[in-house]
Amino acid sequence: MTTHCPHCGWPDSQPFSVLSRHATAAGMTVWVRCACGSAQIREVGPGGARVVSRGRPDPDPDAAGSRCPT
Repeated sequence: MTTHCPHCGWPDSQPFSVLSRHATAAGMTVWVRCACGSAQIREVGPGGARVVSRGRPDPDPDAAGSRCPT
């Protein structure tokens, strides 16, 4: 995977944290969080990984629970 987060530029190939993994008939669904806090849903199968959905980061970087690195 050679894409980057459109919100912060973090490489999609290096998820900041894995939230959960679920086996599916097609391979695996993986929920990850980017360095900016946006969540992603990825499908991982024989052809590799692809981001199928991506959320937005918290609009307030100082909000409680923010995961943005400093």
